Amino acid sequence: MRIRNMIILALLIGVIMVFLLSGCEMCTPREPVNPNMFWNVMEAEGYEVRDIMTEQEMAPAFLHFLVVVTDNYRFEFAEFTEEEYAIDIFTSMKASIEDMRGVTRTYRRINLANYSIFEQTSAGNFSYLYRVENTILRVSADVEYTMHARGIIDRIR
Repeated sequence: MRIRNMIILALLIGVIMVFLLSGCEMCTPREPVNPNMFWNVMEAEGYEVRDIMTEQEMAPAFLHFLVVVTDNYRFEFAEFTEEEYAIDIFTSMKASIEDMRGVTRTYRRINLANYSIFEQTSAGNFSYLYRVENTILRVSADVEYTMHARGIIDRIR
Protein backbone atom coordinates (compact mmCIF):
# COMPACT_ATOMS: atom_id res chain seq x y z
CA MET A 1 0.00 0.00 0.00
CA ARG A 2 2.79 2.45 0.85
CA ILE A 3 4.66 1.66 -2.36
CA ARG A 4 1.52 2.31 -4.39
CA ASN A 5 1.03 5.69 -2.69
CA MET A 6 4.68 6.58 -3.28
CA ILE A 7 4.36 5.72 -6.99
CA ILE A 8 1.21 7.84 -7.32
CA LEU A 9 2.91 10.73 -5.52
CA ALA A 10 5.99 10.44 -7.76
CA LEU A 11 3.81 10.44 -10.89
CA LEU A 12 1.87 13.45 -9.65
CA ILE A 13 5.08 15.36 -8.91
CA GLY A 14 6.43 14.38 -12.34
CA VAL A 15 3.34 15.67 -14.13
CA ILE A 16 3.49 18.95 -12.18
CA MET A 17 7.20 19.36 -12.99
CA VAL A 18 6.62 18.75 -16.70
CA PHE A 19 3.80 21.31 -16.66
CA LEU A 20 5.93 23.89 -14.85
CA LEU A 21 9.05 23.32 -16.95
CA SER A 22 7.18 23.39 -20.25
CA GLY A 23 5.70 26.77 -19.42
CA CYS A 24 2.00 27.25 -19.10
CA GLU A 25 0.88 29.11 -22.24
CA MET A 26 -2.10 30.55 -20.40
CA CYS A 27 0.13 31.87 -17.61
CA THR A 28 2.52 33.78 -19.85
CA PRO A 29 1.79 37.41 -20.66
CA ARG A 30 0.42 38.08 -24.13
CA GLU A 31 1.14 40.86 -26.57
CA PRO A 32 -1.74 43.28 -27.14
CA VAL A 33 -3.58 43.14 -30.44
CA ASN A 34 -2.58 46.12 -32.54
CA PRO A 35 -4.75 48.05 -34.99
CA ASN A 36 -2.64 47.07 -38.01
CA MET A 37 -2.99 43.36 -37.22
CA PHE A 38 -6.78 43.71 -36.88
CA TRP A 39 -7.02 45.74 -40.09
CA ASN A 40 -4.81 43.37 -42.12
CA VAL A 41 -6.56 40.18 -41.00
CA MET A 42 -10.01 41.60 -41.62
CA GLU A 43 -9.08 42.92 -45.08
CA ALA A 44 -7.52 39.54 -45.94
CA GLU A 45 -10.89 37.99 -45.05
CA GLY A 46 -12.50 40.36 -47.54
CA TYR A 47 -14.20 42.62 -45.01
CA GLU A 48 -14.37 46.41 -45.05
CA VAL A 49 -12.89 47.93 -41.89
CA ARG A 50 -14.34 51.19 -40.60
CA ASP A 51 -12.30 53.54 -38.44
CA ILE A 52 -14.92 54.91 -36.09
CA MET A 53 -12.44 57.45 -34.68
CA THR A 54 -12.51 59.34 -37.98
CA GLU A 55 -16.30 59.06 -38.39
CA GLN A 56 -17.41 60.42 -35.06
CA GLU A 57 -16.05 62.11 -32.00
CA MET A 58 -14.93 59.49 -29.49
CA ALA A 59 -14.09 59.85 -25.82
CA PRO A 60 -10.49 60.88 -25.22
CA ALA A 61 -9.87 57.47 -23.61
CA PHE A 62 -9.81 55.86 -27.09
CA LEU A 63 -6.69 55.68 -29.23
CA HIS A 64 -8.26 53.45 -31.92
CA PHE A 65 -11.72 52.05 -32.56
CA LEU A 66 -12.09 49.81 -35.62
CA VAL A 67 -15.28 47.99 -36.62
CA VAL A 68 -16.33 45.36 -39.16
CA VAL A 69 -20.06 44.73 -39.56
CA THR A 70 -21.62 42.14 -41.86
CA ASP A 71 -24.96 40.32 -41.88
CA ASN A 72 -23.47 37.53 -39.73
CA TYR A 73 -20.66 39.16 -37.72
CA ARG A 74 -19.61 42.20 -35.78
CA PHE A 75 -15.91 42.58 -34.96
CA GLU A 76 -14.73 45.52 -32.87
CA PHE A 77 -11.21 46.48 -31.88
CA ALA A 78 -10.51 49.25 -29.38
CA GLU A 79 -7.23 50.55 -28.01
CA PHE A 80 -7.37 52.78 -24.95
CA THR A 81 -4.96 55.31 -23.49
CA GLU A 82 -4.77 53.34 -20.23
CA GLU A 83 -5.24 49.73 -19.20
CA GLU A 84 -7.74 50.69 -16.50
CA TYR A 85 -10.16 51.94 -19.18
CA ALA A 86 -9.89 48.62 -21.01
CA ILE A 87 -10.49 46.67 -17.80
CA ASP A 88 -13.58 48.76 -16.96
CA ILE A 89 -15.02 48.46 -20.49
CA PHE A 90 -14.29 44.71 -20.60
CA THR A 91 -16.12 44.25 -17.28
CA SER A 92 -19.08 46.29 -18.49
CA MET A 93 -19.29 44.44 -21.84
CA LYS A 94 -19.05 41.08 -20.08
CA ALA A 95 -21.94 41.97 -17.76
CA SER A 96 -24.07 43.07 -20.74
CA ILE A 97 -23.39 39.81 -22.58
CA GLU A 98 -24.17 37.74 -19.47
CA ASP A 99 -27.47 39.62 -19.07
CA MET A 100 -28.53 38.56 -22.58
CA ARG A 101 -28.00 34.86 -21.97
CA GLY A 102 -30.80 32.49 -22.81
CA VAL A 103 -31.79 29.15 -21.37
CA THR A 104 -29.10 27.19 -23.21
CA ARG A 105 -25.69 28.63 -22.61
CA THR A 106 -22.04 27.72 -22.74
CA TYR A 107 -19.33 30.02 -21.58
CA ARG A 108 -15.63 30.29 -20.82
CA ARG A 109 -13.92 32.83 -18.60
CA ILE A 110 -10.16 33.36 -18.14
CA ASN A 111 -8.36 36.05 -16.14
CA LEU A 112 -4.60 35.52 -16.10
CA ALA A 113 -1.34 37.41 -16.44
CA ASN A 114 -2.10 40.55 -18.47
CA TYR A 115 -5.22 39.36 -20.28
CA SER A 116 -8.85 38.30 -19.89
CA ILE A 117 -11.12 36.24 -22.11
CA PHE A 118 -14.87 35.82 -21.93
CA GLU A 119 -16.83 33.71 -24.39
CA GLN A 120 -20.53 32.87 -24.38
CA THR A 121 -22.85 31.03 -26.73
CA SER A 122 -26.49 31.62 -25.97
CA ALA A 123 -29.81 32.38 -27.64
CA GLY A 124 -28.40 31.79 -31.12
CA ASN A 125 -25.48 34.18 -30.64
CA PHE A 126 -21.74 33.69 -30.13
CA SER A 127 -20.04 36.47 -28.13
CA TYR A 128 -16.33 36.79 -27.49
CA LEU A 129 -14.30 39.36 -25.53
CA TYR A 130 -10.51 39.44 -25.42
CA ARG A 131 -8.59 42.04 -23.43
CA VAL A 132 -4.82 42.34 -23.38
CA GLU A 133 -3.43 45.30 -21.46
CA ASN A 134 -5.09 48.38 -23.00
CA THR A 135 -6.80 46.66 -25.98
CA ILE A 136 -10.12 44.88 -26.43
CA LEU A 137 -11.35 42.64 -29.24
CA ARG A 138 -15.11 42.05 -29.24
CA VAL A 139 -16.85 39.61 -31.57
CA SER A 140 -20.53 38.89 -31.98
CA ALA A 141 -21.76 36.36 -34.53
CA ASP A 142 -24.73 34.19 -35.35
CA VAL A 143 -24.08 30.84 -33.67
CA GLU A 144 -23.80 28.99 -37.01
CA TYR A 145 -20.75 31.14 -37.86
CA THR A 146 -18.93 30.47 -34.56
CA MET A 147 -16.18 28.30 -36.06
CA HIS A 148 -15.39 30.83 -38.78
CA ALA A 149 -15.37 33.66 -36.23
CA ARG A 150 -13.00 31.67 -33.99
CA GLY A 151 -10.66 31.14 -36.93
CA ILE A 152 -10.50 34.90 -37.49
CA ILE A 153 -10.01 35.51 -33.76
CA ASP A 154 -7.06 33.08 -33.74
CA ARG A 155 -5.45 34.93 -36.65
CA ILE A 156 -5.87 38.30 -34.92
CA ARG A 157 -4.54 37.12 -31.56
